[in-house]
Amino acid sequence: MSVHPRRKTVLLPRIAAYLGCCLLVLLEADPAGPGVWLFLGWLLVLPGLTWLALSVPMARMLAVAENVLVPVGALALGLPGILIAALGFTLLLGHCNVGGLREGLRALASLAVALGLAAWLVPWPAWRGGAAGEMGALALVVLFALAAALLSHRQKVQLEQAREEIAQRADQHAALAERLARYLPPAVHRVAFEQESGTVSGSHRRWLTVCFADLAGFTALTDVAESEEVVAMLDDFYTAMAEAALARGGTLDKFIGDAVMVFFGEPGSQGRDKDAQACIAMAADMQARFARLRQRWLGGGISRDLGLRIGVHSGWCTVGSFGKAARMEYTVIGATVNAASRLESAAVPGQILLSRNTWLLLGREVHQCRRLGPITAKGFAAPIDVFEYTSATEAREPLRWQGDGFTVQMDPEAADPVQIRRVLAEAQRALEVGGQVGGRVGRHVGGKAGAIAGAAPSASS
Repeated sequence: MSVHPRRKTVLLPRIAAYLGCCLLVLLEADPAGPGVWLFLGWLLVLPGLTWLALSVPMARMLAVAENVLVPVGALALGLPGILIAALGFTLLLGHCNVGGLREGLRALASLAVALGLAAWLVPWPAWRGGAAGEMGALALVVLFALAAALLSHRQKVQLEQAREEIAQRADQHAALAERLARYLPPAVHRVAFEQESGTVSGSHRRWLTVCFADLAGFTALTDVAESEEVVAMLDDFYTAMAEAALARGGTLDKFIGDAVMVFFGEPGSQGRDKDAQACIAMAADMQARFARLRQRWLGGGISRDLGLRIGVHSGWCTVGSFGKAARMEYTVIGATVNAASRLESAAVPGQILLSRNTWLLLGREVHQCRRLGPITAKGFAAPIDVFEYTSATEAREPLRWQGDGFTVQMDPEAADPVQIRRVLAEAQRALEVGGQVGGRVGRHVGGKAGAIAGAAPSASS
């Protein structure tokens, strides 16, 4: 049976106090009367009742019985007033330690009422008793007060230590929740840390918009690149795609090798059309982020040019927890997921393909799509009608040529045509004279993104 920590704190001094009261009663009262032994039995039972974890109503009833029967019994036995006062003091101090000031005031009120009624019915005994009884009563009061103060201080120290430990554990749990948020879908993270069940219950059907984004050419790159470079590139790619998904409110389902799966509509769907439009906006953001990422990779010496293919489809899916109790996964399954994956496989690098289901939900964004026609996809009996989406704000990528000994990058819309012709002419003259003016060609051309990044013809013609 559980024990209330504050009751445990005052249990031992209460036992000692009531044993002392029993000795005083034997010194002051006639042990031959049956009432004395009933009173002593009640005093000996009280500490044991304090140990029990009682309900709030039962605990209050016990406190009232204690506050009434102890002083009334002492008064009925004709015990001296100093002993009755000592008993009342131990009662009040014990209630204060167990229940605080409020409980102590309740005990004082019940004591006053009980003693007042008893004194009205029974004559009040003499204040003083025998010398041994008086000295024992005073010693009882002093010792019980010191013991209660010492244990209360000990309890305070233990409570402070418990608060510090709870605060440390709360910080640890918060840090753990923050770390797990990077690995878990939002629905799983919310259930695991905010609901008592701790698991997503079963699965259900939802209309979702599913997006697959895949790095084209990455598999071939892994055959020639160092593993450290591959890991660093994947980290950059995952970070960019995750930021794009979270910025639009998508649920990042998983990373699959060099691909990313994101869906919209669970949890917290904004409506089929809003979910589809948010997904397409995310796809355009992914392409923009990847374009900047690719330029950084090329500037860092990655020789192979990579591309991002994206496929989007909307439809009914089954979403929820799958697996056994030992290992469960929160994901989506269904033909909609397979169709989005097939559209991604059919796309060329830099392209965003979407199905008719998604196209019909785009509202004013439909004018930025063009129909490519149906495609035959593996696992689907009927062809999938495909549309290509092009962002209205999509910037034209700079033209880039790379060969042995030279790299040329140019944006015709950003650079000055006169500067382009002049630099190209200088490069042509440098080739004709065997590279003698190569240093002049390496100048950076002004403009937002247009430049000849470097021209370094070999020394021998």
